[in-house]
Amino acid sequence: MDSIFGNIDDLYLLCSVIEEGSLQKAALKLELPVSTMSRRLSALEARLNVRLLQKMGRELVATEAGDKAYRSLMTGMEQIELSFSQLVSQQAEIAGTLDISMPHNFYKEFVGDVIEGFLQRYPGVNFDLTLCHQQAKPETNRDLVLTFDISDMQDMIARPLFNSYHGIYASKQYLEQHGCPETIQDLYHHQWLNVDHKHDVILFKGDNIAEKFHITPRLVVYDIRVIIELVEKGLGIAFLPTVLTNEYPELIRLLPDYNRQVREAYIVYRDRKYQPKLLTLFVNEVLKAASMISQN
Repeated sequence: MDSIFGNIDDLYLLCSVIEEGSLQKAALKLELPVSTMSRRLSALEARLNVRLLQKMGRELVATEAGDKAYRSLMTGMEQIELSFSQLVSQQAEIAGTLDISMPHNFYKEFVGDVIEGFLQRYPGVNFDLTLCHQQAKPETNRDLVLTFDISDMQDMIARPLFNSYHGIYASKQYLEQHGCPETIQDLYHHQWLNVDHKHDVILFKGDNIAEKFHITPRLVVYDIRVIIELVEKGLGIAFLPTVLTNEYPELIRLLPDYNRQVREAYIVYRDRKYQPKLLTLFVNEVLKAASMISQN
């Protein structure tokens, strides 16, 4: 705040010079040019029309007026320093609770490692997890949702995590019993397993839409790992993420030229000017972990 004293920084400079006994030492401590400090202190003396500092040998010491000013100001300056130090310390501390909702497989595949790492590194951090497949909208500034569906979250920040590519898979046992589909039309006659209730499917060949069709699954399970295990046991065919099927060499990909529409996963949270440091740090760690999925 400007006044006859200039601003509060000028008074802080005065106190620093008197404490250090040297303009050069004070400038080094405050990381300011000596010329800047000298100019501002001279301007302060001119405004007050009083000499505050004087040379004594190689040192710069307070005059009687400067000493009185220093003694009056120091308590206030120390309190200001303490308050800002506490503010910075609190800002630097990683603590608090994050409420997170995500599908089971997100936790198993990559988010679980991030959370376990946070629990080990930051004793003040807590998590409240909901592992499900149902859509949930962030309710507080600390809530996070990991999801494929952001259709109802236009007012949120939605950051892309990875793209999920799906092919059609079956087991050798299933194909021996039900035959191998040769065309898209053959798919209508097979026993489908699905991970959600989105049964209207768009098939792509390369970048072009090849077919839109509707599947009627015999079983819906909100866990992609369970679906993979059921396909492996010969209970049906399913759209499975190619990044996971590499772990199951016995599965056979059907109509390999065709893919389901690419699904993009997001991490979603409320928009605010100043995000909590814990949230920002956690989001960045999840994005880093998700990038490994994209590379694979």
